[in-house]
Amino acid sequence: MTADTVPDGVPAPRAPSRAWGLALTAIVGAEFMLQLDGTIVNVALPTLQEDLGVSVTGGSWVPNAFLLAFGGLLLLAGRLGDVLGHRKVFLGGIGLVVIASLVAGLAPDLEVLLVGRVLQGAGAAVAGPTGLALLTLAFEGERRRRAFGLYSTVTGLGASAGMVLGGVLTWLGDWRWSLLVNVPIGLAIILIGLRTLGLRDDATRARSLGLPSALLVTLAVTSGVYGLVHAAEKGWGDGATLGSLAASVVLWGVLLVVDRRAAEPLLPGAIFADRARAGAFVNLLLLAAVLTSFLIYLVQYLQNVLGFDALESGFAILPFGAALLVSTQALTKLVATVDLRVRAVVGLLVVLAGIGWLTLLDEHSSYATGVLPQIVLIGLGVGVAIIPFNLVILTTAPPEHAGITAGVLQTALTIGGSVGLAVLLIPFTDGTGAADTISRVFVWASLITVLAILATLAFWFGPAARKAFPAAGG
Repeated sequence: MTADTVPDGVPAPRAPSRAWGLALTAIVGAEFMLQLDGTIVNVALPTLQEDLGVSVTGGSWVPNAFLLAFGGLLLLAGRLGDVLGHRKVFLGGIGLVVIASLVAGLAPDLEVLLVGRVLQGAGAAVAGPTGLALLTLAFEGERRRRAFGLYSTVTGLGASAGMVLGGVLTWLGDWRWSLLVNVPIGLAIILIGLRTLGLRDDATRARSLGLPSALLVTLAVTSGVYGLVHAAEKGWGDGATLGSLAASVVLWGVLLVVDRRAAEPLLPGAIFADRARAGAFVNLLLLAAVLTSFLIYLVQYLQNVLGFDALESGFAILPFGAALLVSTQALTKLVATVDLRVRAVVGLLVVLAGIGWLTLLDEHSSYATGVLPQIVLIGLGVGVAIIPFNLVILTTAPPEHAGITAGVLQTALTIGGSVGLAVLLIPFTDGTGAADTISRVFVWASLITVLAILATLAFWFGPAARKAFPAAGG
C-alpha cells in the first residue's frame, strides 16, 4: 500500500494521468455495458423466439427477468459495497455479468436463458452502484465534473446504442451474440480494474449489512417493479398489478419500522433529509420516466408509422446520443461557473421543448423535420440537466454511504423508467390510431417534464433551499 491511494483503493489525485484514464475507462465502460444489457436483447427478441420456439409472452420475460433482478437488488448491492469495499464488490459484479452472459448466450432453452438473464441483472445491480461510488470517491474538482459528464453521457447513450448494436449483431450472426458480447468487454474491464483500482478498502465503511432490512428492501423494490412492469403489459386494473403494488407499499412500511430501530439503518435518514439531494432524487425519477417512454414510444412511431425496421429505428435514435455527448462534454465546460440550479432548470426546459414538439407528430410527419430536431433538443437538454442532479446526490453524501446513495440513485432511475412505461400505457391504449396514440403519449410525457421543472423549483429554490444547496458551479 502506498500514499497514492484514497479510501477504497482508488488512485489519489496526484496519481499519473494514464492510471486515472484507465480507471475511468473501467468504471464508465462497465456502466456502458450495463446500459447495453437493458436494451440490446430487445431488438433480437423475434429471432430469439423463433429459434427457441418461445411464445411472445414467454419472450417478454427475457428483458423483464433482467429488469426485476437489477431493480430489486440495487439497494442491497449498494449497501454491500459500503460494507465489504466498493472495489471488490464492483469487480465481483462484473465477473458475475461475464459468467451470466455465457450461460444466457449458450442457453439451449428459455429456462436456462432466463436463469442467465436473472444472474445478469444481479451482476449489473452489484456493479452499477459500486462503480458509481468509486467514481464519486476517485475524482475531485474539474476531473470529477468531466467524469460525471462522461458517466451521464454513457447512461443515456447506452440504451440507444443497445438497440443499434443488438440489431447489427442479430443481422450479422444470431441473437446469441447480443448476450455473448459482454464476455470480452467484461474481461477487459476486470483486467483494467485490477491494475488501476488498487487493493485498499475503505476504512470508514459501514459495519453492518443489516440482513432484515436488506431482505425487506429487495422484496419491496422487486414487488414494485414487477407491479409496474405488469401494469405496462396487462393494465392497472389487473389483479397481479394491484397485488404486487400493494405488497410493495406494505413492505416499504415494514422496512421503515425495522430501519428506525436498527443501529445502522440500511437507508440512513441523512440520505433523504438533505433538501437538495431529495430534490435531485425526485427529478431523476421523473426524468427517467420521460426518457424511457420517449425512447420506447418513439421507436413505435418510427416502425408503425414511418415504416422503419428495427435496425433503421436504432440508427434513427443515435442523434439523441450524439446530442447528449455534446451537451455533457462541450456545453458543460462552457457553463461550469453557472449555478447548478439554473443549469438544471434550463436543461429541463429544453427537454420540454423537444418533447412538446413531438406532440405535433402525425402520419404525414417526416423523420428529417418531424423527429430529428426534437430528439437533438431532448439530448441537449438531458445532458445539461442530468449532471447537476448526479453531482448534488453523490458529492454531498457521506463517504461511508457512497454505495447506498448510488444504489438509491440507480433505483430511482429504474423505478422511474418503469413508472413512465406503466403510466404512459394509459394514453397509448386510448389512442385511435398509431400517430394519434404517439401524440397522446408525448402530451403526457410533457406533463411529467413540467412536474420535474416544478420539483426543481420547489426543492432547489427559495430561502429554505438556499442553505441546503451546495455552491454554484458544482
